[in-house]
Amino acid sequence: MGNEQEEVMKQWWAVPGPDGAVPEQRDVETPTPADGQVVVKMAAAGVNRGELIGGRQLRTDNPNAKPAPSGIEVAGTIEAVGAGVDGWSVGDRVMARGQRCYAESVVLDAAALMPTPAGLSDVEAAAIPNVFVTAHDAIVTAANVTADDIVVVTAGSSGVGTAAIQIVKALGATAVATTRSMSKAVALTGLGADAVADTSDPDWVATMIEQVGRPTCVIDQVGGELFPEVVGTLDVLGRYVSVGRNGGPASTIDLDLLAKNRLSLIGVTFRTRTPAEALACSRRFAEDLLPLFDTGQLRPVVDRSFGFDDLSGAYEYMRSDNQFGKILLAV
Repeated sequence: MGNEQEEVMKQWWAVPGPDGAVPEQRDVETPTPADGQVVVKMAAAGVNRGELIGGRQLRTDNPNAKPAPSGIEVAGTIEAVGAGVDGWSVGDRVMARGQRCYAESVVLDAAALMPTPAGLSDVEAAAIPNVFVTAHDAIVTAANVTADDIVVVTAGSSGVGTAAIQIVKALGATAVATTRSMSKAVALTGLGADAVADTSDPDWVATMIEQVGRPTCVIDQVGGELFPEVVGTLDVLGRYVSVGRNGGPASTIDLDLLAKNRLSLIGVTFRTRTPAEALACSRRFAEDLLPLFDTGQLRPVVDRSFGFDDLSGAYEYMRSDNQFGKILLAV
């Protein structure tokens, strides 16, 4: 009696390398859904800078470094449904935040699924889950932004930045986008930014305040040396939200300024959230904002997509810092 041959698929892993994580494509068993799960045939998956930042720790000289499947967001079509799943069927177009998403088939909790907006392609849909959920969590849940706010979005041309600008404008607030390349200014204002600040200009803070007034909120993805500058722009009772630290995790702070202006410093991340807490972030985003993709008030911003076999090329392009919006893998 012969053994049945297992079905296999391609999946990307991050494996330890001498200078950090190295992408490696492996053949693995095609997943089957457990109770409450679905399997999604991947059409596209978002590439995120956190993979590069976190990958720095995955060095061969780190005894705790272990290979792991990679990818945290996906869009595609449901190809299998587990027991106890209601409301979803084979053939439905969906998108989601999840795990092990750089794979030809991705197993997900059904509760994590969001319907792909009807007017969007799968590639466009894959540019939504991580950056819009992250931006919504920072702007709405953490900072409680209202129409009265003036919000600075650092690294405005990044995936989270392009999402954040649009969310700030959807709330009726004033949006200021920062960039180190004013060649991106037209595109940033096209997304809705009321002003664009060039942080490579020594006078950018004074120029920005003259244009829009003192900000009441900063959504920061840079950190590092930019941190004291953006905190210093805030008005009394301003809120600073640290989303990313692309410029480095360490900086300095003027504690007297913090006290005098009664500032709030808020950190957000998914790394210390439980799966239930992360799922709640996706649900809040979907309830608040998903309908706005149908009306066109929000839209994913796709810079370019790379073939599924070219994750290394996608990472190389991300390191160039030339992107405007999202970088994707597409089948």
